[in-house]
Amino acid sequence: MKITQLELLKVPPSWVWVRIHTDRGLYGLGEPYLEDHPEVVIAEVNRLAPLLIGEDPTRLELLWKRMYESGSGYLGGPVKMSAISGIDMALWDLTGKAYGLPVHKLLGGTFRDRVKVYRACHDEQPYTVAPGMPYRPSPYRSAPEDGAARAPARMARAAETLLQWGFRCLKLHFGPADTLERAADLDGIVECVEAVRCAVGREIDIAVDIHNTHLSRAQQLIRRFEPLGLLFLEEPLPPERIDLLRRVVDAAPVPVAAGERWMGKWAFREALEAGAAVLQPDLAHAGGFTELRKIAAMAEASYASIAPHCPLSPLSFAASIQFGAAVPNFLIQEHNETNASRENGMTRIGSGFMSEPFELGLDGCVAVPDRPGLGFEPDPAGFEAIMRRPWRQARG
Repeated sequence: MKITQLELLKVPPSWVWVRIHTDRGLYGLGEPYLEDHPEVVIAEVNRLAPLLIGEDPTRLELLWKRMYESGSGYLGGPVKMSAISGIDMALWDLTGKAYGLPVHKLLGGTFRDRVKVYRACHDEQPYTVAPGMPYRPSPYRSAPEDGAARAPARMARAAETLLQWGFRCLKLHFGPADTLERAADLDGIVECVEAVRCAVGREIDIAVDIHNTHLSRAQQLIRRFEPLGLLFLEEPLPPERIDLLRRVVDAAPVPVAAGERWMGKWAFREALEAGAAVLQPDLAHAGGFTELRKIAAMAEASYASIAPHCPLSPLSFAASIQFGAAVPNFLIQEHNETNASRENGMTRIGSGFMSEPFELGLDGCVAVPDRPGLGFEPDPAGFEAIMRRPWRQARG
């Protein structure tokens, strides 16, 4: 079996997929995308395509290394790694289909049959983006009926709704400034977390993302969060100084999570040395399955957990579920909350994009598909609509 073509598809509301074709009629799907930078990743996929045409798609390690080392000694970086990640995802999908096995079997088999999923909780009621439609102009805008309520009350009400949807873990998002010149309402942040904890009780996991704030603010918040029993505190610092994580880790015994914007195994090694308890590599950015399985092994050797980042399309989510099914030290899986919908009393993830969307059980988990490859079968109507869009590229 040989690779014959790499086909790029723009998928609304904002994503990019690659479809790798072969001379046997099989194809694999992956997501080579970097948030707000689609065109440069598309260009990088096109640059990498000649390295793959005519090759056996099942030689996963060889092709990964060839792509990574291409480009006159310039290694890594978000654009190159996102392109490699999406291609690698498609190659694993293709390899699974060639052997008639789901990707989790290629990774060693299921460690778990159901994967726990968390959902972002904002100060508004949940909403869904229908296939082909754009994101809201202001995604965290409060609903008119909630306009008079304070943020803690609005967030608590949203949390109660998400419990009714079946989620058993919520992640709260805040954005305190990363510089001391700009004010940050730390009291308001803590009050919101306290309100959600009071609303959902102690049986529900809560994580908090503070989006790369200043070191001193991260240290203050992590001490104040300690009594609230967080699953983890995410992204306490800007991503450039990985070594400074140690100063946050030492501030209080709340697990620290990070890694959504790190590429390749090397950055994660530094994070483990700094004491990170939860690593959050993204299959679409950090190197695909080929690299993430190595990151997970390093984390396991350091008694750290894996909670993959995944704010993209249901395709990346399906890949992440395959990964989470097989990794012993997997903790929990993120998904793009706008891909979740409530239909006839059931919460589904991927409706309109997948012919068999994921269904969230009362345990807050989704079942692991046993279909070959990623287990992602495009919804015929939705995929046909994608193929009719005016922009489409193929190399090969």
